[in-house]
Amino acid sequence: MRLTFLLATAAAVLIFAALVHDVRGDESAEKAAQVILLKLDDVTADTSQTASPVPPRWQRITDFLKESNIKASFGIIGFSLEEDNQAYFDWIKTLHDSGLIEFWNHGHRNRKGTDPAGEFEGAFEPQQRALLRTQQLAKEKLGIELRVFGAHWSGTNANTARALKDIAEIKACYYDPAGADKFVFERVLTLENPTHVCDFAKFQAAYERVGRDKPCLALQGHPNSWDDGRWESFVKIIDYLKSKGCVFMKPSEYLEKLSKATPKPEAR
Repeated sequence: MRLTFLLATAAAVLIFAALVHDVRGDESAEKAAQVILLKLDDVTADTSQTASPVPPRWQRITDFLKESNIKASFGIIGFSLEEDNQAYFDWIKTLHDSGLIEFWNHGHRNRKGTDPAGEFEGAFEPQQRALLRTQQLAKEKLGIELRVFGAHWSGTNANTARALKDIAEIKACYYDPAGADKFVFERVLTLENPTHVCDFAKFQAAYERVGRDKPCLALQGHPNSWDDGRWESFVKIIDYLKSKGCVFMKPSEYLEKLSKATPKPEAR
């Protein structure tokens, strides 16, 4: 009788240990999952007089993300909010409300190839106006507070950091600038190589070389530049990241995750 009891107890202990191991294993796997932020640049309204509020390639990636249940972030260039375009505004608001897409401040100016410099490479006052104007337009036209900044086709300088310090609602920046008292998502690699060109083989090589051990990757891309071949490479990249067990998040969602993971100081 005693032997039977001991054997039953030992079996129970082993089962409990296995369950604990499984739970801890699951927790470790969840903590280890790499976070992917899709930084998709240059959202503007469609100007081709079609029925679509955005260019067809933007609608293509939006439909893909919805069907795949993948979260991402879209950078709005502020000038596109200046003229009244309710269909475009509704398109943005619907995506925002869905929880799938986070929109972010991608500057204001519609830069041309002949422009001598980027919007965030010059003096403080013009940079401050550009940042605040896009924030203002997003609130007025969309009812959205933009919490992340990334420069459109431009470098940044100390004046950018200075201007950002005064905009409390912006909590993070894509890639730069340093010194803005904001969280900066590091540029490790992008979806494209070279810029505007998705190439799966190049991405895979770069990922295995410098990206696979990072807790979070902010991957830049320009969907309106992707022809069918580039689009095919983008889909392969997404499938590849899924196969690695990556988790797709919005930038503010990732910041919230970090905040919850950081222990708060004890009250004295």
